Amino acid sequence: MHITIKYLGLNVVYVTMEDNDNELKIKAESSALAGIAASMDNQYFSAYENDYLPLYYRKVIDQRGYQEDRIINYDRDRGVAYRTSYIDTLRNCSYPIHPETRDFFSALFFICQNFNELGGTLWLDANKLIWKADYEIVGLDRISSYAGKKEAVQLKLDFSRISEGKAERSDMLTNNLVTAENSLYLWISNDEKRLPLKAEFSMKPFSVVWKMTAYEE
Repeated sequence: MHITIKYLGLNVVYVTMEDNDNELKIKAESSALAGIAASMDNQYFSAYENDYLPLYYRKVIDQRGYQEDRIINYDRDRGVAYRTSYIDTLRNCSYPIHPETRDFFSALFFICQNFNELGGTLWLDANKLIWKADYEIVGLDRISSYAGKKEAVQLKLDFSRISEGKAERSDMLTNNLVTAENSLYLWISNDEKRLPLKAEFSMKPFSVVWKMTAYEE
């Protein structure tokens, strides 16, 4: 799955996502134009069990001014996540989680395949802070896609923060995607594949748009 992220109408990040053998693999690279201001070459791995509940989530971040290589292991029986940094042990920590906590990418794949027509709730781990994401279906839409016009189910997600504490600096791809001030709109193909065709983050002053550009089985 290939996704392009646009800002101000310009391609700024190219993302590839793979879902194989209960592991998600994501790679994000800045475009040549965006790389002039902020280079990015990031990788993310999420090994999951049933319903895309991650066993661990790893981030290998290489971007201008910030590097990280960390893994978060989830102990759902104890309700705790353990973070280990391979760069700076001072970043190691543990923190409480909801039993259905997911990272951003496992949550994306889960909601595409399992959204409820009556709406529902997701629980997200956004860099040690746990967020509640309530979603609802706002309608059907026909949008341009990699395969021409396709019918899509449009979801709206609103976020409320559960954890206390100060937000930490993170990678540019997932940083600030979850805020109480902004809604996320997601268009999922209305067919058996349930693909994430488009996402729009209603950020100020300009929205950020993710759009699928290619898909392979």
